[in-house]
Amino acid sequence: MSQEQDKAFFKNFTIVLVILAVLMLTFMVLGSMFGGRDEPSEDATAEVMKNTEPVANVQIQGDEPEAPAAEESTEIVAASEGGGDDVGKKTYSGICVACHGSGIPNIPQLGDAADWAPRIEQGNDTLYEHAIIGYTGKSGMPMPARGGNPSLSDDEVKAAVDYIVSSSQ
Repeated sequence: MSQEQDKAFFKNFTIVLVILAVLMLTFMVLGSMFGGRDEPSEDATAEVMKNTEPVANVQIQGDEPEAPAAEESTEIVAASEGGGDDVGKKTYSGICVACHGSGIPNIPQLGDAADWAPRIEQGNDTLYEHAIIGYTGKSGMPMPARGGNPSLSDDEVKAAVDYIVSSSQ
């Protein structure tokens, strides 16, 4: 009787395998018929590249920072010619907002005059220094040098500090 049970098991097992193979082939054929593999358009590719570009670069001590692109140096010239608010706002929106606009506890948020008042009282030179070289205050929350982006120039960092201060008084 044991051999009869073994034969029945192998028969049923073979039937299940055949059914699974047929289903797999059916799904493959249907997938190739209805699941198009169109190449993404150039617009879609450009949008993905824009959305996934890095927001900051990490510099290990001793590494030379990359030279800013020509586009960035034009913005620096604009800042020195009186367009600092635009550069400051753009720098804040691109880098600083990650911490100073996200509601992270113990980090002063843009527009919060109470949190910024003691820092503003220290003077712009102190704020510039903390933003450029980094600082860890009483709260223990670190302010990374240049907001974590070593490619920012001193002028861009100062413009961002000026923008934050003017928006938080």
